[in-house]
Amino acid sequence: MKRVIIFFYTFSFCLVFLSCNNASSHNSGILMGGKQFKVNIKDSLLSSPKKSIKELTQSMIKVRSIKNNCYLPLLNDSSLYPNDKRSFFNLEELYNQTLDSMSNYRNRFLVGNFMVLDSNMKNKGITEKNPDLGKLEDFKDYEIKLLTLLNEATDDLNKGDSNLMVYLQDNYSKDKDIIYNFFDKVWRYKTPGLKREYGILNKKAYALGQTICLCELKKDTIELIAEFAVSSKRLTTTHTRDSNDKVKITGYIPNLPIGKYRNYYGAQYTITSKNWETRRKYTELDQLHDTKLGGGNDRVTFFKTGAQLPNFLLMSPTEEFPKAMKQNGIHEVALRGVSRGMLGSSNSIGCVRVSDFASKFLRWWVPNNANFFILYDQNRYYSELRLDSIANLLPFKNEIEGNEFRKWLNENKPLRAIQLQIDLEGKHDNGFILDAYNLYGNDYENAKQ
Repeated sequence: MKRVIIFFYTFSFCLVFLSCNNASSHNSGILMGGKQFKVNIKDSLLSSPKKSIKELTQSMIKVRSIKNNCYLPLLNDSSLYPNDKRSFFNLEELYNQTLDSMSNYRNRFLVGNFMVLDSNMKNKGITEKNPDLGKLEDFKDYEIKLLTLLNEATDDLNKGDSNLMVYLQDNYSKDKDIIYNFFDKVWRYKTPGLKREYGILNKKAYALGQTICLCELKKDTIELIAEFAVSSKRLTTTHTRDSNDKVKITGYIPNLPIGKYRNYYGAQYTITSKNWETRRKYTELDQLHDTKLGGGNDRVTFFKTGAQLPNFLLMSPTEEFPKAMKQNGIHEVALRGVSRGMLGSSNSIGCVRVSDFASKFLRWWVPNNANFFILYDQNRYYSELRLDSIANLLPFKNEIEGNEFRKWLNENKPLRAIQLQIDLEGKHDNGFILDAYNLYGNDYENAKQ
């Protein structure tokens, strides 16, 4: 009798398991480039992290690439590319081709997913993923206590800073200068990851979804180290020159890299120059770190108007994509009219724009000559929304309600208010206040009650 009962429960469990998977497989056709891409459920179940990358089928790669865009270059899909010469990259092409084969950093590469719509043509939204120091090569030999103190110091820059220094002196006196330099130049600027579904600028709403992924090839998998929101090309400037030959921007003209302009972005670049910024002093410790990662310098890049482009990473297209625009780069949002609050949408004049912390961490993490893959279906690159279609989704109806939240955040989380650039008064629907509310809205509503 006992065996019959065990068999019954085992059989029932199998039926439930299979029925759940059959339910999910009902919608397993995924639209890619106008074609239905069938995901085999058996392959989906087998695509566990334990399976070697070299053994993955295209169905497995597709399943992984949905949650981890680092797999996108391996996906055989011509709709993501600017021409018909290529539809995927092989595994070996992801590695840095200039660093020594024994380097601990040649496995790092970048993937830009510039689509704001998903495979069902719905708004993707953005959810940033900040780095986990415990997963980085640079911190593998340090205790968890150190990593905890580094994170705590970003929440309390005074007390946390002093606690970190004492711990370094007592436990890692030999490496304390190197570790503290990382904290002082990069980690202290860490802000909570952005999370939102739409952006609003000049009374227009836009779908969000564009990101850059920091990826590391491991023995059996590709690990997503971080994922930051970006803004890529939508605009072209109009400008004039004054009597001193200084450029002045007079306006912006829409100019998307789709259709006949799809070749503006190539599918593969290399990071050939890692520049700096005036906000931070470039020291021997920074130079030492750059040397380990294949190069870097203390030069500062400026736009033609004279505006600084902090932490500019020059992205040079490979010979395979000769029509791609040259001299673009990855850098912190720095130009007026191109709001940080619009990160996640196509809203730049060509460069790939990221937040303050993202630009600093990228500059520190990425090796010189690392590969940068830009992939997108041009039909999913850009989407403007009707403002009234998202009005009910806004947390505030007017500036009075928005300013009440601004006041609360400045009084209760002053450091975060500074980092998120939340003034005491301002618009109730821009990207800055939406970011802040997405992060701390629950705390605010609980406080009100």
